[in-house]
Amino acid sequence: MIDVPYAGYNYYHQDGWEIHRPDGIRHYTIVFIRNPFYYVEKNEDKLRTVYVERPSFLFYRPTDYQHFYRRNAPYTDDWIHFSDDSGECENLFKELGLPFSKALTLYDSSEPSSIMQMIAAEARKSSEHHDMIMDSLIRIFLYKISDLYSKNEDNKVDFTSGAIESYRRRFNILRNRIYQGGEAARIKEVSTLADEMNMSVSYFQHVYKALYGVPVTKDLIISRIEYASYLLLNQNRTIAETAAVCGYDSVEHFNRQFKKIKGCSPGDYQKEKKHV
Repeated sequence: MIDVPYAGYNYYHQDGWEIHRPDGIRHYTIVFIRNPFYYVEKNEDKLRTVYVERPSFLFYRPTDYQHFYRRNAPYTDDWIHFSDDSGECENLFKELGLPFSKALTLYDSSEPSSIMQMIAAEARKSSEHHDMIMDSLIRIFLYKISDLYSKNEDNKVDFTSGAIESYRRRFNILRNRIYQGGEAARIKEVSTLADEMNMSVSYFQHVYKALYGVPVTKDLIISRIEYASYLLLNQNRTIAETAAVCGYDSVEHFNRQFKKIKGCSPGDYQKEKKHV
């Protein structure tokens, strides 16, 4: 079982911060640094300083050389120290393809950071299921990081535009709304969303794809089909009625998109799932 003795969230240092542990510490360490920073890579006896412009994660084994800092400027981070006597962590990191002692920059760090906040809060508690909760949260965190890291590689997301990154908070709210039940069915045109953001349609679509790695039209389709799946299993509607509720004027078009997402027709999906 993974044990988490120490964790912190949103630690702020007005005048900078520096960690230098040449021989590591007795725990695995995860740090999410929210501002530009420097860290030092050690390869045998050679040291190389690397500048990282965007918020990024660092993962260290207990004996890894650790040196990261930001001097004379505000510094904020989240951090976790954890241990594992079984040796499972090493295999887990290897299985998930997560690098040690190297900055890992994600296209969206909001979900992993939220999990770190939960871990930091739970670390201060004492309850009957505390150890199991901490073990589960660490695993969820690592799997989430791995998924997002893979998506980085798949989509080759460009991190260079600070202007695009500045939209993330507003777009996160919008994307969450798209995936709320039948909301996507009420969105008939991408121009409606672009107008909400005071953007041209083309720039809105560019920002959305840059932030999430998928076009907004794909998210709208997936959300509609997921909502349709829910309705087919939980309400006595015909396929045509379900299509209409989910924003489709054409049953044929609905059937094509449903099969593309779910791999079967709406009718077959309804029959199969209701007999499971």
